[in-house]
Amino acid sequence: MALYDAKIEKNCKKVEQLERNIKRDTEERRRLLSEIDRLRYLSLCEKLNCQGEELETVLAREHEQIQNMKARGMTDDEIDHLGKGGNDGKYEDQMSFYSEEDDDENKNA
Repeated sequence: MALYDAKIEKNCKKVEQLERNIKRDTEERRRLLSEIDRLRYLSLCEKLNCQGEELETVLAREHEQIQNMKARGMTDDEIDHLGKGGNDGKYEDQMSFYSEEDDDENKNA
């Protein structure tokens, strides 16, 4: 019986230590998640060159614009393509400041 009591006591101590570790690690996790949120906010502020209420306004406006495009039937891919300035070369011929001969000469040089 003493053998069982010793094992029970040993396991209880391990459980207590694990509970302390869980509490400590949970607090550290919470702190790290908070820091990640703060860094993401700062990154957005830098990327959009605004902060606070202005950042909220910019994000809300962009969200509203995207929702309007979707309401008009645009897909996410089409919106992404539009945002990247992709025009599939449709207007490439419209702005040429040199002739095709000049282009051929540059390739051969």
